[in-house]
Amino acid sequence: MPRNYVYVIIGALALAMASAGVYGMLNVHLIQANPYSGKLPDYTSQLDSLNTQVNSISSQVDSLKSQVDSISSQVNSINDNITSLKMLKTNLADIHEKLADLQSLNTNIADIQDKLTNIANKTSQVPSASYGKILVTLDKSIYAPGNTVHINAIGAQPLKAVQVQLLDSNGFVLMGQTTWADSTGSVLYGLQLSSVILPGQYQIKLTSDQTTGMQPMTVSTSSSATSSGSYTFTAQTDKGIYQGGDLIQITGIATPGSAVTATLQSASGMTLNSGATANSDGTYTIVFSTLSSYESGTWTIAITNLSQTKTLSIYLESAGSSNSNTFTAQTDKTSYHQGDLIRITGTAQPSTTITAVLTSPSQSTYSSSTTANSDGTYTIIFATSSSYTTGNWNVNVSNLGQSKIIYFTIGTSNSSSSYPFTAQTDKSSYQRGDLVQISGSAQPSSTVNAVLVSPSGTTYNTSATANSNGNYVMFFSTFQSYPTGNWYAEVTNSGQTKILSFNLQ
Repeated sequence: MPRNYVYVIIGALALAMASAGVYGMLNVHLIQANPYSGKLPDYTSQLDSLNTQVNSISSQVDSLKSQVDSISSQVNSINDNITSLKMLKTNLADIHEKLADLQSLNTNIADIQDKLTNIANKTSQVPSASYGKILVTLDKSIYAPGNTVHINAIGAQPLKAVQVQLLDSNGFVLMGQTTWADSTGSVLYGLQLSSVILPGQYQIKLTSDQTTGMQPMTVSTSSSATSSGSYTFTAQTDKGIYQGGDLIQITGIATPGSAVTATLQSASGMTLNSGATANSDGTYTIVFSTLSSYESGTWTIAITNLSQTKTLSIYLESAGSSNSNTFTAQTDKTSYHQGDLIRITGTAQPSTTITAVLTSPSQSTYSSSTTANSDGTYTIIFATSSSYTTGNWNVNVSNLGQSKIIYFTIGTSNSSSSYPFTAQTDKSSYQRGDLVQISGSAQPSSTVNAVLVSPSGTTYNTSATANSNGNYVMFFSTFQSYPTGNWYAEVTNSGQTKILSFNLQ
């Protein structure tokens, strides 16, 4: 725009000078042609001066035009620079967004590293001896064709696939199947023998990564014995001194199929009621839950069955007393179905080993062990299958020379599926930074989803796939920034839902 304006001014000046020149020459011609005029003045010098001025102006116009062209070139250059700056601004915005994404990714990587560290710390709690050789035990040494070999092993790689093989006396593989080790490296598996297998010597071999274990067995014909029991009414508690918050477990024998009721009463008259139905062999288990707010002192328990009454006394201490690590053991239920998980919890001396031996009605045994946590609590889980014998079972739990025997029943599955959906946490109370472990049974190879919900409603999601025998394990990592209070987890599988609650301190 400035350039065009200058060109107009230059044109106007040129037109004015041309007009002045024409006018001057016309006047000279008229004067020369006028016969009445006197002597004409000489304008030559003025015309030369005017011509010089016109030439000077023309030179200045050319110079001005050159300056305008230069200014125009500079303006174009500035416009180009502005365009480049706009593009640079856009690029800087993109770079800023990418840096924000990298920062977010760095935060996610830090969270993942924290979770891996927690998992590594959790795994490191498993005794180091379990990572040497796989120790394999069988429920018996002699089997008949068609029997199920119940395998119990420790020392496998935690949460890793385990190959189970049946070898003949020459080391040839007759059968091969795959299962999974739990978070402690324990394996429970039922291997069914062929009904046409030949009598002889065989071996059960387990392989987990590069670790193996073997156990010999014999296939032959055999018979099993049965036993009968007495049904005299008895009752006893699992210990004499409890702390507020402990479970009080009462076991004994009563008339099979009859009701057993119990009333727990404090010295001030506070009463709690519970009951159970005696199993087919007469055994029963009744459990009372206590709270830390319960009054300390002597409590009485009246247990009644068919007009017979037994009275027991216990002493309840306030929570946090010196006897907080007394050895206890209890199952989560008194009656199970084939395919259920049997969950045994209790307290023991911190960092000591607790072993449990599960015994079937035919005296087949299954073993498992764990290490008590720093607060003395522990959890042992046995997975059952549809091949397990129904009837009266017991589990013998031992720690530092002390033993507890718990009786319960296993019945047929209460649904069309041999793998009923179950879910439970490994503890009822956690510290911030702990791993929350959820385990249970579901349909084999199906997906189990879990949503962890904080007291403020914040949610965290995870999932796992049930292995070939229906068992699954999943973990949630907690952090110091998590709010304390009551949390819960919603666990779902094939349209079924379980709600689990726990406390985060």
